[in-house]
Amino acid sequence: MNAQIPSRKKTSARIFEYLDKHINIVLVAPAMIILFGLVIYPFIYNINLSVHDASIFNIRSGDFNFVGIKNYITTVTSPFVQKAFLRTMGFAAVTVTLQLLLGMLAAMSFNVDFKGKGILMPLALAPMMITPVAVGLFWRMLLNSQYGVINYALGLIGIAPQAWLSDPTLALVSIVVVQIWWGVSFVFLIILGGLSALPKEPYESAYMDGASDLQAFRYITLPLLRPVLTVLATLRIIDAIREFDIIYMLTGGGPGDSTRVFTLELFVTAFERGEYGVAAAQAMILLIIIMILTSGLVRALSQTGASST
Repeated sequence: MNAQIPSRKKTSARIFEYLDKHINIVLVAPAMIILFGLVIYPFIYNINLSVHDASIFNIRSGDFNFVGIKNYITTVTSPFVQKAFLRTMGFAAVTVTLQLLLGMLAAMSFNVDFKGKGILMPLALAPMMITPVAVGLFWRMLLNSQYGVINYALGLIGIAPQAWLSDPTLALVSIVVVQIWWGVSFVFLIILGGLSALPKEPYESAYMDGASDLQAFRYITLPLLRPVLTVLATLRIIDAIREFDIIYMLTGGGPGDSTRVFTLELFVTAFERGEYGVAAAQAMILLIIIMILTSGLVRALSQTGASST
């Protein structure tokens, strides 16, 4: 019995010694396991699925035929996907541009002290604190053609009720407005943080030389904010391209397919048509688009850093 106690102590000492020598591996191992289970394995499985003829008829058996790049060709040549892609690009261009403009105006306004700023700041940041699904449900009630508050308010000033979510044009306008409302607070917060970190000396020198506020904004503020705006624009474009929750809760891609963006087309392909291999190929194409945008961000930041030095 007494002989076993020293041996146990030696075993424990060896274990602690090993852990001490390999502490970096021990600390990273749980995160790597989770990363593999939640990211790497699904990614590899999706790649494998995208090159096989997987559908609702054979997904449970796992008996897929290898088709190579056929699913990718089907995706690229599909008129539904092409329309959804163009609709997504237009949606992203309009929403991101207006979010940056409105966020810049709001940040410039809040960058000075004024009465009631402490009350208005939480209100300005409130939209970004709401989940996309809740945003979609909230605005779906507001835009209801029969019982919505917006049509009720329009009726008070003599304007007829509008079919915000059942008219193809108005539905597209509605999802753009809601996306801007939800995303502009995040843009405002980031730009405001960038403005508050800008040095004061360039502005003092410019005003002493007779520069106007517009000239100071054009030649000082915008160049200094370029890294922030580049990162912000790229993040918002990526978010707009992969937007799903708000549009799905508002219109479900309708009426017809007037608001069916790329992610909703992917959803329809997988869960309504049951073409899982084609949907996996669409997901890979979406990933490639996002990677291209990300690489553009890295190049832009590298050029910014090189020019500043």
